[in-house]
Amino acid sequence: MRRWHKLLAPWFALILFVIALTGAVTQATAILDSPPAKSATAVAGKADRAKMPKEEKRTALGGWNHWFKKLHSGESLGPVGIALNLAGGLALLFFAGSGVWMYLTMWLKRRRARRLRAA
Repeated sequence: MRRWHKLLAPWFALILFVIALTGAVTQATAILDSPPAKSATAVAGKADRAKMPKEEKRTALGGWNHWFKKLHSGESLGPVGIALNLAGGLALLFFAGSGVWMYLTMWLKRRRARRLRAA
């Protein structure tokens, strides 16, 4: 199992780092982003616009948030980005599961060694 970790970890470290960084930036920009203030004319013209399709205007920070979300999900790189994102998620599951497996085998070996010394 350690051999697989040594083989795969360097390849997936960069992907997982990018996913983690873009996720954190996405959350930070969502928290810091504030909607634009509504003016009195905008409120008065609201009845006329009710018939028109709704257009969302993003703030500058909202534009960055949208771009980071696309990068985070892999959409900005197309099918290759989505595949890399999926591979990164599966790698994270593999590393977590195999890490628990390696820890349990190490713990069981120590436990057996203690019992043999005690006997």
